[in-house]
Amino acid sequence: MQRLIFVLFLIAYPLCLTAAFADTVYLKSGESLKGLVVEEHRDRIVLSTEAGEQTFFRRDLDDVFYDDPERNYLYLGEQALEAENFSAARGFFRKALQIYPEFQEADDALKRLEDLQRKRSVSWKAARPEADLEGQWGLLLSAYTPSSGPSRPWPRVEKAKPGSLAERLRLLPGDELISFWGDSLAFFSPSEAAEVLLGPTKTPVKLTIQRRVLLAPNPTGRDWPGLELEMSRMGLTVSKVEPKQPAASSGLLAGDRIVQLGEISTRYLPLPEARKVFQDSKTQGILMTVHRDLHFDRE
Repeated sequence: MQRLIFVLFLIAYPLCLTAAFADTVYLKSGESLKGLVVEEHRDRIVLSTEAGEQTFFRRDLDDVFYDDPERNYLYLGEQALEAENFSAARGFFRKALQIYPEFQEADDALKRLEDLQRKRSVSWKAARPEADLEGQWGLLLSAYTPSSGPSRPWPRVEKAKPGSLAERLRLLPGDELISFWGDSLAFFSPSEAAEVLLGPTKTPVKLTIQRRVLLAPNPTGRDWPGLELEMSRMGLTVSKVEPKQPAASSGLLAGDRIVQLGEISTRYLPLPEARKVFQDSKTQGILMTVHRDLHFDRE
């Protein structure tokens, strides 16, 4: 399973969250741990516990049990999808949506299943994934390297050719490809990522990118930074960007999810404290890390 789940907003600090730690990870060693699964990638998961975040490789896992029933159905659907049991996967994803109709991860999983089935139905395969991605999308990727740090394990944009789909999507050098229909691209090589992204023309794609956004200081302006924030199910989210204000000039868009403010992760940051970070940064500006969803059709 290759999912990336962005953590929900948690009301208080981790040490006060015993009741929220209801997911259970079962290890092959026989040990079990309770916590909150905050990230899932194809080879590892990250579990938030009272003692801090812990990473577990899937080869060491026996099973994972989620407190929310809809997330258990999503988990079962992902396992069925890995086993290429498409009928069972669809049933589990639909059951998750039946329990919680606004469950975005399950809806994305269904779209990913449909994309895979569409490729299979026409025997689609990229002959040269990286070259095809560059030729069809105008997108050249560079690989994740361990030297870039464990917090940046995604393939990143090296170049978006002028006049290409990549340029029309406003992809910039340094952007990192986070997920495809909610499925984590962490630790994917450029060739592996290209093979996932490519497909039959006129078929839909949801690509999530990570970008660094510099919000310039404005010590004299009254409305700095010119944005409104909310804590959505997917995390700290920009709900509105005022035109002609620093946030708009930085390229920030409504719907962007802010995952880091300077050196501060927003994973457990309450909304009032996030607003205070902005207020305290007015004189020097702030570098943010944001996640942005791009919806488009393949060309």
